[in-house]
Amino acid sequence: MAKARQANRIAKTVRGRSRRIAYRVKSSALGMLVRTLPDHVVVRRDIVLTDFVVVELKNTNAGLHMPVQAM
Repeated sequence: MAKARQANRIAKTVRGRSRRIAYRVKSSALGMLVRTLPDHVVVRRDIVLTDFVVVELKNTNAGLHMPVQAM
């Protein structure tokens, strides 16, 4: 989750190709988290952004968006 959060912070500060790469790193980190620790994460559909899911660690209120197709 730390790697995904860091990539998200970077993506918000850069533009163009660097931004796309940072968001790709974020999605990859979240996907790996879901695959390796499925009992520790909650994945739910975003009701507003229907092409995205929210991945969050259990017992926290903080999650990150991830495109559905990246799952």
